[in-house]
Amino acid sequence: MDVTALRSFSEVCRRGSISSAAQALGYTQSALSRHIASLETRLRAPLLCRHARGVRPTPAGAALLEHATAILAQFDRAEREVAAVARYGTAAARIRVGAVPSASASLLPEALTAFTAERPAVRVEFTEDVTPRLLPRLLDGELDVAVLTDYPPGLPAHEGLRAVHLLDDELLCALPRDHRLADPDAGDLDLAELAEETWVEDYAGSASVLATACARAGFTPRIDIRCGGWLGKQAFVAAGLGVLLAPSLLLPAFRPDLAIRRLSEPPFRSVYAVLQQRHSAPPDASAAFVEALRDVAVRSGGAGSSR
Repeated sequence: MDVTALRSFSEVCRRGSISSAAQALGYTQSALSRHIASLETRLRAPLLCRHARGVRPTPAGAALLEHATAILAQFDRAEREVAAVARYGTAAARIRVGAVPSASASLLPEALTAFTAERPAVRVEFTEDVTPRLLPRLLDGELDVAVLTDYPPGLPAHEGLRAVHLLDDELLCALPRDHRLADPDAGDLDLAELAEETWVEDYAGSASVLATACARAGFTPRIDIRCGGWLGKQAFVAAGLGVLLAPSLLLPAFRPDLAIRRLSEPPFRSVYAVLQQRHSAPPDASAAFVEALRDVAVRSGGAGSSR
């Protein structure tokens, strides 16, 4: 089936009128009618029927329209990606990016805005997930770039991947507003003062920033609530059900009913942009996106070095 005929048919169905569809597409009515007729001949079925206010698809036409919509969308996407390759000389007119949730709250929106302003024809597909699931997807080729943290469960080296150090992210303590230690003017908080508190934590178990930091402070944290999402974690803390270690990257998304305290000996986690190494190609769209991330990280005080 001819793509031009499919587009003509789709526009007629959308507008309910052959004349208005012809005007919108820049065809004469007779030319557009020939497009429809060629489809009907090819499919051996009438596709449109007339009614008092114009035309509408027949049952056969309705079945075709569903497929035509998907075909035309895919065709338009292919045209955009080929145009992007021709214009930017890049090996990828589409990049697939994954990131940990805290990076979505600050790094990713600004980097994506800058990247798309510079390369508007390169499509970025974004997904949010945790490091243990993002790294395998990167290794399997499902992602081109992933923004990961080194802890938990650590960021092991893999041949063919390049890790660019974006920043070292300080962990802060989030408390209920009415907590006895909630005063932000009291200076840095000693983690040992929270030894008797109940903590809200990930599903990660003992291999976590919290466990390591508390061990250094001389106690084992009591964890009664395990929650995977930052929105839920903050809600539990705001309700007075526990306290929380949270990354400073999340600062733009902290609830206003939480008290945020810095720690006297704060734990840190490193944040990396990891991409597949392309030995035979010049810097491509993935590398350009990582540079946008580095720029945002540097402006926010990150190290921006690579390893």
